[in-house]
Amino acid sequence: MPRPTIAIPPEIEQWINDQYCYEHKTAEELVQALANEHDIEMTSRTLGRRLQEWGCKKQTRVNYTFELVSRFLILFYQIVLDDKTITYILNVEGMSISYSNVARLRQKLGIRRRVRAGDYDIAWEELIAIVEREFHEGMLRNYGRNFLYAHFRRSQYLVSRYRLWEAVGIVDPEGIALRTGDANRKRGSYEVPGPNWIWSLDGYCKLELVGIQIYAAIDAFSRMVLWIYVGISGRII
Repeated sequence: MPRPTIAIPPEIEQWINDQYCYEHKTAEELVQALANEHDIEMTSRTLGRRLQEWGCKKQTRVNYTFELVSRFLILFYQIVLDDKTITYILNVEGMSISYSNVARLRQKLGIRRRVRAGDYDIAWEELIAIVEREFHEGMLRNYGRNFLYAHFRRSQYLVSRYRLWEAVGIVDPEGIALRTGDANRKRGSYEVPGPNWIWSLDGYCKLELVGIQIYAAIDAFSRMVLWIYVGISGRII
């Protein structure tokens, strides 16, 4: 008759994975901890087999230096980037780190993207209060979704775009109605008496994050391109 399988709850499985892969605990240390802290009895051989089944592999230990942590906080809060993009930029800048270690650093700093199910109602009430305070103290009524999300992120409030916009809809429904009407406005036409009467200037900002700026100017009458600039951006990310 085969031996009964030792049941391990998902949260304990995650704890074992973290301790083995990132904290570099040995199987023997984990077996003792499981027995003492979680009342789960198993041999180190059984645990080793489970680790293989779960695909757990020891990760390279990362030294979370002050420079690395500071750069991460700038990229996360000020530039408003996700973990994948932060990982890419840190490696480009010579700070060798994996995606999982970036996520782990974020968690070590207490920056979590999700709210526990039991805390949802409290978090929602806090979000409404924060949005009301920010709208009362600042000039946020004219902000669109992207500017609004960036403002709250830079103020170190972690909330999804959907939840933030939902809260804004409760706090400032009139402002959303005004912005929606403005977005649906049709462009009019204008007449120019002749060349060099009006010059139109514009910039392409989507490449700023990779250090490239593009600006150009045209004559509104003839549509002739007067000048164009493509060069290195002064913006630091």
